[in-house]
Amino acid sequence: MSNKGRTLVVGDIHGSAKALEQVLERCNFDYNKDKLIQLGDVADGWGETSECVDILLDIKQRSNKENNPVFIRGNHDVWVYDWLLYGDLPIVWTEQGGKATLENYIKTGMFMYSEHINFWCKEQVDWHLDDSNRLYIHAGWAYREGEFPASAKYPVNAGTIAKECHWDRTLLSGAKSGKTQGLNALKEFKEVFIGHTATKSSLPENYLNLWNLDSGCGWHGRLTIMDVDTKEYWQSDFCKELYPNEIGRG
Repeated sequence: MSNKGRTLVVGDIHGSAKALEQVLERCNFDYNKDKLIQLGDVADGWGETSECVDILLDIKQRSNKENNPVFIRGNHDVWVYDWLLYGDLPIVWTEQGGKATLENYIKTGMFMYSEHINFWCKEQVDWHLDDSNRLYIHAGWAYREGEFPASAKYPVNAGTIAKECHWDRTLLSGAKSGKTQGLNALKEFKEVFIGHTATKSSLPENYLNLWNLDSGCGWHGRLTIMDVDTKEYWQSDFCKELYPNEIGRG
């Protein structure tokens, strides 16, 4: 029997530590074997962003070199980065879940901990390509304007380090349409896993070889974790049920 574990990819968490704990438990996550890839937007929405970071850092601490987790940076994580490094507090952030992140970090005091600063500023990466040519990226890339990865690095006016990889939605719309240009953009990879755009069904969605795992955890949906090989997935309870006294992202 092989000792190789699974590769499990989890969608946008948006401050829901309870949902993250549930999906790890429900998929029987093996800290010694399984590799976790998180698709970004750890922050903003429900009131436990710092607790989410603690859970992810615990996974990293308990993992070995072969299954070291990967943390992708999302657009909401860019705002946290900008706040921690530069003190930026744009209204577009605070009105889209950032207020809950600020209140949580002030309450816990974790924004002063080096482990948390390093998570937001150094641990997260813009994308990850695995040995099977699967790409994990928060949003996508501006495929109509250029090839990957250059088109994923194009800056956008949403923060000091914000790029198309944190914000782009044309890749998802192109895959949904099934048109040739969108298909050709995806052909470079075996599969592409994204978050960023909440599915209306609160379920993961598949278009061509693109998987969208943002199942609305930041709103009233669920958090999803998926085995990238088998496509078996596990979900949390609806987040509004987990946080009945909070509004999430609205």
